[in-house]
Amino acid sequence: MLALKFMALRGLVVVGCGWIARRHAVAARRLGVPLLVASRDLAKARAFAREFGAADAFGAYADAARDPRAEAAVICTPHDRHCADTLAALGAGLHVLVEKPIAPTVEEADRMIAAARDAGRVLMVAENFHFMPAFRHVHGLVSSGALGGLRSLHLVARGYRQHHGWRLAADAAGGGVLIDGGIHYVHNLTWWGGEVRRVFALRPPQTVKLGGEDAVELLAELAGGVVGFVSNSLGALGAPRVQWSSVTGVDGTIFADNRGRFILSRGRGRMRLRLFRRDSRGHEAMLREFVDAVGSGRPPETDGQSGRRDLAGGPAAYRSGAERRPVDLAC
Repeated sequence: MLALKFMALRGLVVVGCGWIARRHAVAARRLGVPLLVASRDLAKARAFAREFGAADAFGAYADAARDPRAEAAVICTPHDRHCADTLAALGAGLHVLVEKPIAPTVEEADRMIAAARDAGRVLMVAENFHFMPAFRHVHGLVSSGALGGLRSLHLVARGYRQHHGWRLAADAAGGGVLIDGGIHYVHNLTWWGGEVRRVFALRPPQTVKLGGEDAVELLAELAGGVVGFVSNSLGALGAPRVQWSSVTGVDGTIFADNRGRFILSRGRGRMRLRLFRRDSRGHEAMLREFVDAVGSGRPPETDGQSGRRDLAGGPAAYRSGAERRPVDLAC
């Protein structure tokens, strides 16, 4: 029954053939979702199609969107292209799964959400952290009250990476690590901890060339006085394979591996270890959610409004960093 459910999607257009597109293609192949591939470089699209067994390759995004086999698209282009490419796909009648962040600005996000609503099509943000089995288990524990009242969340990721291409251009990226990899942790902060009321952000001296900041330290006041801390860096020689986030409550603490392999939790009793081996990065579960939303017509969990909410704290954080003071978020 599962295979039949996924074959109901006639074809998924992969728009752009970069690194993240490969993650989506692997998930689609495992779930039996037919692929069409589009790139501005036809030779690159054809090579990608051969590697992942796609039905066809196109040298123009519009040609792929108009193909009768296309029913949906996954937008894997640079941040500043998300709005235009999403609007084009929606205009062609396709449902859209767009990579995070939904867009570089809230104004563009609003245009995308309105266009999807007017077209009667699904708009979902590819926030794979939301679908990682380990992180969903953390959310379940928090929601069940297993930790008691929440006190604090610490989400830390440090690594060193020299980027190239569009991420070096401020206009294309829309910012630095906060809007790029850091937005995953901003999502988890609100998903696990609740609404962000106030932020105070600082950035250390730059060490890696990037279109924006190469690191950010973000202190947040959440609803109910819960304290959140997000630290994301591409300019530090950290140990990316052994990093974790923590959630602390009155009655216990959870440590979650940031790669989704395990969690350690302790309440009033003994420490518990739980391992996660299947789809640990959540891409298959995310695609399954998208296809189910297309088939059922219901909003997906990480819909356009969810992506907008993750993005909305960015301007306040950047303002805080520039003015070196806490900034309240508009409620």
